[in-house]
Amino acid sequence: MSDDDIALSEKRMYGAKRPETHAYVASGLGVTRVETAGGQIGRFSLSERCNARDVAGASSEVAVATDEDVLVLTDDGFVPTGFGPATAVGYDGDGLLAAGDGHVARYDGEWRDIGAVADVRAIDGDRLAAAEGVYALPSLDRLSLVDVADVAGDYAATESGLYHYEGESGEWTEVRSGHHLAVASDGERVHAAAADGLYELAKGAWEPCSLPATERVVDVTYGDDTYAITENGTFLVATAAEATADGQGGWRQRSLGVPDVVGVAVA
Repeated sequence: MSDDDIALSEKRMYGAKRPETHAYVASGLGVTRVETAGGQIGRFSLSERCNARDVAGASSEVAVATDEDVLVLTDDGFVPTGFGPATAVGYDGDGLLAAGDGHVARYDGEWRDIGAVADVRAIDGDRLAAAEGVYALPSLDRLSLVDVADVAGDYAATESGLYHYEGESGEWTEVRSGHHLAVASDGERVHAAAADGLYELAKGAWEPCSLPATERVVDVTYGDDTYAITENGTFLVATAAEATADGQGGWRQRSLGVPDVVGVAVA
């Protein structure tokens, strides 16, 4: 048995230093669960076979948008909710939201329609990204822009650039030019995945991340560490040096061998 096959909890370098995090990678093959802690990437396995289009996690919950339904993680695995085909899922302060086939709905044990928006690509908090722009939730008021791939907080990733929403003026300001695939923010950390690499907002400037993989990053999410996934299924984790057993921080990688990756989430 190789070191990579040993569970993280069994590794001396893991010890009791950091709690284990489960990340969920959505792809054309299905949902792959990855164990990670303290910068180490441990076991991974296919949790659900499906055509996953999006994945989101919050407060120990995980939801997946598939071409057949929205699935939610339970003690018995991923179970269908009856939404139907979905293109995006996300969480806000009131729980799970999903979009597909032109409608947006909220789940509270059953689905309740909020309204209609076509070609939704992403949901994050009180914002929704779609082909025709960014929309506010739950009102679904359109907040301008077009061809939006992703939203996170006051940021929007689009075909033409990365934009920041100025709340007082109600206008979008371009902060990076060029095609952007994804953006992530937890209020403190901000990352943007562009066609030419992954960038982090540090002290007011966008700095390129020194990744060990050359593939395009398609999604970023946060937990104890920063997690990213590439289009070809390379899982990446960035950890502060003081949080690792070997004192070597930065980005580490592991190939999951899954195709058509669309996103990553942690609960």
